[in-house]
This record gives sequence, C-alpha cells and structure tokens, in this order.
Amino acid sequence: MRHSHTSFTARPVSGAAHASGPLASVALGRPGMTLTRRGRLLLIGLPALTLLAAALVGLALLAGSFANMAQASSQEPAGVEAVEVTVAPGDTLWSVASELDSGEDVQVLIGQIAELNGLSSSELHPGQTLHVPVLD
Repeated sequence: MRHSHTSFTARPVSGAAHASGPLASVALGRPGMTLTRRGRLLLIGLPALTLLAAALVGLALLAGSFANMAQASSQEPAGVEAVEVTVAPGDTLWSVASELDSGEDVQVLIGQIAELNGLSSSELHPGQTLHVPVLD
C-alpha cells in the first residue's frame, strides 16, 4: 500500500480584498447596513401586533368580569319564579317556609329561600324583603 503526502501552505488572506457578495458588509462589520421593508416589518411590526393582540385579550377578559359582577349583583333571582315577602316581627325562615303550603320539605324550602336571597345566616329583620320561590 502506498501513501501519498500532500503539503499545504497556509497564507493569510486580506478580508477587504477577497470578501464579496451580499454578506460581505455584515461579515466584515462595515457600517451602512440597512433594513428592507420586510426586515422593518418583522423587527417593529410583529412585536407591535403581538402587544395589540394581548391588550385586546386583556380588555375582553376585563369586560367579561364586569358583566359577571353586574349579573351577580342584580336583585331579581335568575331562573326561578318567586314572590316577595316582607318579614314581620317574630318571623323566622321556618315560619316563612311553612306558610308556603307546598308538598316540599320545610328544610329544603329554607335552603332555597336562603340561596335565593344570599343569606349567610338564619337571622331575619322586620321589614326585610325576601324572595320566596313559587312552587306548583
């Protein structure tokens, strides 16, 4: 088996004399680099468009939360037919529910009245208005 040897000599190359083509100014760090229209769009327009989309999503979420708060604070019970009853001195949730004259268990009615009116306790005050479900 025969081996052949080739020798190479490294020579320094002058960058300015041999660089050519569209990347020559970038590779050599020459001043005067300009952006094309597409480059400006990507560099400036795309981040601006992303920020605008994020702002619109944020506004939509904020508007949705305000709509939910307005709906939750309405005085009328939603989806239930009810009548208004004014609490008299000595009335309790038990007495109000017992007067409904329905076949429903009084404990269930008390729970429905408390839920309709957002009551956190069973304490009632004379003159207080309660929404009481109308049962068939």
